Amino acid sequence: MKLVVDGNYIAYRAFYATRPLTNSKGFPTAVIHGFLQFILSMKEKLSPDGIYVVFDSKEKTKRHEMHEAYKATRESMPEDMIPQLEALKEMIPLMGIPVLCIDGFEADDTINTLALTLEGEVYIATKDKDLHQLVNGKVKILDLSTNTPMGSAEVTEKFGLPPEKILDMLALSGDTSDNIPGVAGVGEKTAQKLLNEFGTLEGVYENIDKVKGKLKEKLENDKEKAFFSRELATLQFIDDLKTEIPPKDDAVLEEKLRDLEMNSILRRLFGEGSAKPNAPAADKPPVDTDFTVIASINGEIWTQHKDQEAEVKTPDSIPQDAVLYDLKHIYKETGLKPENPRDIMLISWMNEPDQGGLRPMKDEQAEDFISRIRQSAADEIDNLEKNDLKKLYEEMEIETSYVLAEMEKKGVKLDPERIREVAKTLETELIQLQNTLINAVGHEINLNSPKQLSAFLYDELGIKAVKKTKTGFSTSEEALRDLIVYNPDHAEVILNILRHRELSKLLSTYTYTLINFIDSRTKRIHTEFKQTGTATGRLSSTAPNMQNIPQKGEFAKAIRSAFVPEDGYVFVSFDYSQIELRILAHLTGDTALVDAYSKGLDIHTQTASKVFGVPEEDVDSKMRRMAKAVNFGIIYGLSAYGLSRDTGVNPKEAQIFIDKYFATYGGVKTFIAETVEEAKRNGFAKTIFGRKRFISDIKSRNRTVAMKGERVAVNTQMQGSAADIIKVAMLNCDKYIKENKLDAHLILQLHDELVFEVRQELADSFFPAVKDIMESAASLRVPLSVNGSTGKNLGELK
Repeated sequence: MKLVVDGNYIAYRAFYATRPLTNSKGFPTAVIHGFLQFILSMKEKLSPDGIYVVFDSKEKTKRHEMHEAYKATRESMPEDMIPQLEALKEMIPLMGIPVLCIDGFEADDTINTLALTLEGEVYIATKDKDLHQLVNGKVKILDLSTNTPMGSAEVTEKFGLPPEKILDMLALSGDTSDNIPGVAGVGEKTAQKLLNEFGTLEGVYENIDKVKGKLKEKLENDKEKAFFSRELATLQFIDDLKTEIPPKDDAVLEEKLRDLEMNSILRRLFGEGSAKPNAPAADKPPVDTDFTVIASINGEIWTQHKDQEAEVKTPDSIPQDAVLYDLKHIYKETGLKPENPRDIMLISWMNEPDQGGLRPMKDEQAEDFISRIRQSAADEIDNLEKNDLKKLYEEMEIETSYVLAEMEKKGVKLDPERIREVAKTLETELIQLQNTLINAVGHEINLNSPKQLSAFLYDELGIKAVKKTKTGFSTSEEALRDLIVYNPDHAEVILNILRHRELSKLLSTYTYTLINFIDSRTKRIHTEFKQTGTATGRLSSTAPNMQNIPQKGEFAKAIRSAFVPEDGYVFVSFDYSQIELRILAHLTGDTALVDAYSKGLDIHTQTASKVFGVPEEDVDSKMRRMAKAVNFGIIYGLSAYGLSRDTGVNPKEAQIFIDKYFATYGGVKTFIAETVEEAKRNGFAKTIFGRKRFISDIKSRNRTVAMKGERVAVNTQMQGSAADIIKVAMLNCDKYIKENKLDAHLILQLHDELVFEVRQELADSFFPAVKDIMESAASLRVPLSVNGSTGKNLGELK
């Protein structure tokens, strides 16, 4: 058996299935790692006689000449993927595996040629719909979810048609991912019915009088397109395709893998002894690695003293020379606070926030990761100084680690019975909503199936699609909201689908699932707060994600009400009001913004008044909603299209509003332009406290990528500064509680909100003191404002 690998598909699968990975030099490696793991797994599981890897060529093909729009709507390849594919094309042949990338032909054509010319059985590793037409007694598609081959019977079951009819199906239904037109309004299901009844594309048109109603009209109108689409989708044969097996070169392959620091691949290929770092270059002095490493890896604390073997061992002291990894977890387990701790997890993240810093790779052994810590520690510590981030690291991030560790240990109490009540109510409403939608649709539909939902929206209802993906039209929440703007006649159905999705998520994520996180010993939930989970400095939360606990709506309040304090305690919550907009006013110095916040005015009403040219008392709810969307959206690079989607006005009106906004707040427009230019010049954006986010995209020649970098530069200053301010507030509140030995505990940080569990009799004095601390966390041109509330559960907090 020969295995033919659709290289682009496997590469994209690795890109989206694996978190971003880089080696210590910053080179992206996630796709390389995932791709090579796949190749090695296939060799082990299938033992093929030969493997052939096929990639698309960059050159245009005959299909592009036939149809200018062919694949025109495909998104550009992510920039991180490009160098990784080039590296793979160099490395795979060193394994004795040919890589085929034929100019002027698509990978599908090369795969077709291999399927026809290779001797013996051929398995094709792909999910490409087009390639299923190749299946016959000799050729099978490898089902990558089960690693089992799909023959004609399995393909027929999947598509409702045998392999030889798939080409005609594409002719009728088209292929949105490739921009093959097909017959307008005919989807896969309709095409299947027609072909099962009439046999072939020719058979459909020979029996066109047997087709009734609008379908007949569609087929007649687009007959030429149907036959043209079949020609586009027909796979070509490449004459004289060269398939020589390249000679293996283990020495060069090993060197390249070691340079990429791919130790798990090295071990699989060359055994345990191979996974060692490269020898230092002759002209570069060796890195000093003669120190103790204490690292928290996958929940275990590993200790390695200098040249000794690494072992799972919780230390009773931390040497002064130690390099740490994940100080938060080490402190949580040991209670040890070393002097001048060097936490490489935090340091490497601050140096490369968008890359997430140094992290264990998938399947990487702890000993190998510790070796990488040793090799990179000196450079990371040096870079922290060069990036002028040492002060922020020492005064903010290290201290935040200790506070977060104590918050995680304390946890928050959840009432399981209350959650079960909420779950039952949600289940009842979901059934009612499902029945409403079934009545509207006219048949059963699985709303959790993107395929069924897509067929219903785009084929049955004929809704005008807005967003395409590689596999078809999108049914994401964003895409569905976009649909409402352009398909107002179907707004009710789409809103019901969104409502069903919202309630399904609440049920699956925030009811029974939460109960599973209750610790049997403490009867509390102990979420993990991640310090290095975002590029802006904001905290994130996992197991469970408390920061995503819904805040608005009837069910949100019900779910939050299940979080309760211990007897004799209350929750006291403090939430920064419009902190990012206040930071915008501070940074821009815009007179109108600064004046509004200094006087305590309603910024959204003021914006609406100025932009619409009416007195503030005449601003209605629609005007204020529009102004609010722009005020908050402008720092995220809000477009007219986005404002249209969020408010329901048409894009032209939305653009007029945005133009008037910038005319009103001229300081904001100037600030954005200056921020972008400064980020291009320096290569980074900086928060009020000096945190840096390095933005290589901003200099990209791809305008879409560069614009994303520009939005990141502007947003970093607001969101990053807000993240820094709330960390300062956390540290100052923690200091106040400890200095005064108060029976109060910070238990949650929910973006701009801090929640404390406080002994009930302390609440009255605690409230004004902490409010004052939080409002004094930073000195801005405008006052920081904090809203506070007290309650017996999270649902009561405002």
